[in-house]
Order: sequence, then structure tokens, then C-alpha cells
Amino acid sequence: MSTAATVADGKGSAIMPRMRRSSRFGDRFFAGITFLMAATVLLLICTVGWQLWSGSRLSIQRFGIHFLVSSDWDPGNDAYGALPFIYGTLVSSLIALVIAVPLSVATAIYLTELAPRWLRQPIISLVEMLAAIPSVILGLWGIS
Repeated sequence: MSTAATVADGKGSAIMPRMRRSSRFGDRFFAGITFLMAATVLLLICTVGWQLWSGSRLSIQRFGIHFLVSSDWDPGNDAYGALPFIYGTLVSSLIALVIAVPLSVATAIYLTELAPRWLRQPIISLVEMLAAIPSVILGLWGIS
């Protein structure tokens, strides 16, 4: 009996050939590399968190967590609060999402379902060029 023998169902047809032991090496190797990369990502996330914590430890000891929920900003009295900055970031991000999500979904639907072939490719090329340029550059260009 060879290692490439087939398993037959009740009707005599071949369902699946048996895998040789050497062909499983690639699967085990890929699973090991995938696990190693996932562990590396988790290690990097923990390292970034540790660096953030150790870098901000002195500020947290001096100003406390109250810094995150306070809106005071008085350098003369050493009173600082980040709430207006956090709120401004959240509101501006929400406004950007409200504008960008419907526009991008509508563009994608138009290009994939409605646009004629002669128009589709030039618009897709323009959208890809816009995606390749960092948004900071586009923002600076829009300001000037």
C-alpha cells in the first residue's frame, strides 16, 4: 500500500488522496511563521504601551489623571487640562467621518456598478493617485 492511496466512499469513488508526511512540513512551517508574526505584533503593542506609560509616568504623578478631564490651562499656576484638545479631536474626527464615509461609499458604488467602462478606468486612476498622496500634503495644498 502506498502513501498516496486514496480513500473511497461507499460507492467506490475517490474522495481525497492521503497527504504524505513531507507535504505537511510546509503547512507546519507556515503555521509556525504565522504564530511568530502574531506574537511579534502583540509584543510590539505591549512595548509601545510600556514606552507610553514610562514616558508619561512623571506627568501622571505630578498632574494626576485629572489632567484628562480638566479644561483649565493656566501655566502660571501649573494647572493644565487636556479636555478641550481631546474634545476638539473627537468632534473634528466625527465631522470628517460624516463627510467622508457617504462620499467614499457612493463613489465606490458608482464606479463598480453604474459608471460606463470608458469613464470607470480614468476615475479609478484618479482616486488611486489621491490615495497615494498623504492627507497632510493635500491639506497644506488646500490651505494655500
